[in-house]
Amino acid sequence: MRAKRPPGSKAANQTGRKRTRWVVAALLLAVAVVAVAVTLTRGVSWRDQVPVTRAILSAEDSLTLVVNTCGGEPAVDLLREQNETVEVAVVSTRTFGGSGGEDCQDTIEVKLQAPLGDRNLVDGATGDDLAVDNG
Repeated sequence: MRAKRPPGSKAANQTGRKRTRWVVAALLLAVAVVAVAVTLTRGVSWRDQVPVTRAILSAEDSLTLVVNTCGGEPAVDLLREQNETVEVAVVSTRTFGGSGGEDCQDTIEVKLQAPLGDRNLVDGATGDDLAVDNG
């Protein structure tokens, strides 16, 4: 049988530090496991500009824009109409993990001040020109 180490000795202090390190490591691991479990079951959501995946000319001065969010309540964040271009940016709620994060797409109707005509449509989130389908 080992003899007990007297309190305050160097060996007792080292044993106490080792135990503290293990407790801290176990707590950090538990927090990480809980964070991963919440992310996988409930998901993590945030609102941000999202790329437009499809643009449809629903009327000469109206666009239907499609974004890859599901129930994200998209809204127009930027609509800048100029002689040569129309720039539009959409903001929506994105979800990572959880159920339903990638199961559908959202649409939003955008009313222009003037017909789109020959103007280019630019995605404000990516800077890319968008092809416009006739609806």
